[in-house]
Amino acid sequence: MANTTHPWLPEDADENFDPLDHADVTPSPDTPLVVTLRGGDREVGRSCYQVDTQHGRYLVDCGLNQGTGEKFPDFRGLQPQSIDAVFLTHAHVDHCGGLPVLENRNLLADEAPIIATPPTASIASLMLEDSLKIHRRETNGSQTIQQFTSRDVAEVCDRFQTVDYGGGRIEGVAPVSDVEPAIFQFGNAAHLLGSAWVMIQTGGYRVCFSGDLGGRATHLPDMSPPPESDLLMLESTYGDTHSHPSLSGARTGLWTDIERAIQTREPVLIPTFAIGRAQTILLIIAERFHTLSTDLRDRLEIVLDGMAVEGTEIYHQYVDDETYVDESLVNRVTESGQTEPFFPESITTPETDQDRQEILSRAVRDDTVPVIISPSGMLTGGNSPRYLAEFAARFGTASVFLTGYQAANTTGRILQSQYQADQEAISAIIDATPFGTDWPNSTDVQWVHPENDNGSELKTRLSFPADWISLVDGLSGHAAQSGLLSFARTVGPDTIALIHGPDYAQERLGPHLAENVTGVKQVTRSRRLSPVAVGADSDVDTAAISPEEIDSTGYTDLEDQIDHLYDLLSQLDGEVAAARNEAGLSEAEIREIVRDEIETEE
Repeated sequence: MANTTHPWLPEDADENFDPLDHADVTPSPDTPLVVTLRGGDREVGRSCYQVDTQHGRYLVDCGLNQGTGEKFPDFRGLQPQSIDAVFLTHAHVDHCGGLPVLENRNLLADEAPIIATPPTASIASLMLEDSLKIHRRETNGSQTIQQFTSRDVAEVCDRFQTVDYGGGRIEGVAPVSDVEPAIFQFGNAAHLLGSAWVMIQTGGYRVCFSGDLGGRATHLPDMSPPPESDLLMLESTYGDTHSHPSLSGARTGLWTDIERAIQTREPVLIPTFAIGRAQTILLIIAERFHTLSTDLRDRLEIVLDGMAVEGTEIYHQYVDDETYVDESLVNRVTESGQTEPFFPESITTPETDQDRQEILSRAVRDDTVPVIISPSGMLTGGNSPRYLAEFAARFGTASVFLTGYQAANTTGRILQSQYQADQEAISAIIDATPFGTDWPNSTDVQWVHPENDNGSELKTRLSFPADWISLVDGLSGHAAQSGLLSFARTVGPDTIALIHGPDYAQERLGPHLAENVTGVKQVTRSRRLSPVAVGADSDVDTAAISPEEIDSTGYTDLEDQIDHLYDLLSQLDGEVAAARNEAGLSEAEIREIVRDEIETEE
């Protein structure tokens, strides 16, 4: 039977399939870096990229898919304890949610660290705990096997090793061989708190992983410029969108819609990503809350629910740190003494379902207007789908604001698609339970047995008027086509491999980059389990450092001399990579220059 999902792979590619063996690619002095995609190739989700060098094997990210279909990265061919370290770009589950599966399958070496910025480590720990709850619910009573446990999550969290933006030798943060002078670098990606792009360098060559690029959040510092590299693995989530609508216009528009809903006494639900988008929305409300009349303030009840509460608490830990938070917000906090700037003057954070029921009951009984900010942003978990069903059962009119990307096969995408098709009513079947013992009596919300579920599990069918839905453009935390082009131009690679984006976005972005990035030789749409070798022709010589250069250092202890030698090798490796990229010289030409300089010093 033909492999229709990945036709470039052999039909007999089983669990032992090794992509490097199949492609006959091995890291060597001439091809010191090999990158293999294990997820996040032509999809938004489960980002996972394997990097092989002569002396180490690393992963950049290991996420999960929030829609239907394959959930976790494709780990075929990975041997037990074969991963020496993981570099985590940021804490969204589509980048970190697969880490406990690595642990469960014993694919990480005993001492393998997960390297991340301090905010990313804190937020990822929170996200993984929540992901476990969702995973348990999805596998409970079904034929799907649970892929990880609470123990796996705890062990993953124990592996976090935090670093600030910057970099150094991989040997300094991971127990790998110090024979090669491999270097990593983290830079601010401006996507969410602590997010980073990652560069890995060895043998005079560099690969840069964009992670998720932002640059639109007012509470985050500007993006750090990435180094020039040979290969760029570039996200493409919004690759088909030339530019997003004005951020200031989107912020003002959302507040205007919220204010209108308060005036007309319509309850508001804002399904949101717990990290990043929730804090953006909170800041919009907090900065404008004082503009409301006293009557409207008394009527309004701002509700922050679920993991967004804990996520915001982590954000508040960094509001005085210009490394991770924009200088203007740090100054505001310093001058005002307000240590929780993301919280409006009055906010409700329900802890139990009884609390949530009471919020909705107050809206009916006391004419209050709840504005509920609740994960998940795609209505695939958390309390947002539960609130949506409660709204449909309780209220004749309401506002539901979709403020972020809705991945394929998610409830959010279903709602968005029906709205864009100009349907009068929205309907969906969701996996949600009521806040009480049962849904309120309503023909718009009913228990059902899904047709493909063999009657084994009850789900909830809901319907509500399409005019409840509003699509809020312009708040995206992802860079659009113009931002992606700017990043690619700064990197100036020979090859760009598009990742983390749907087919239609990559089809639009690829030609745009090929036409507008000077010097790029190839723009590809990455393929699952297809290695990309980074290196030179096989006849290129490698650089050498003379014994005299070592002797002149003044080090007497042998161990110190060895450490210094590796530092020199790392420095030389960086200079070779930088010179190749900045001057446009060939590998052979650069190494000839290096040899001449060393001989001159002799």
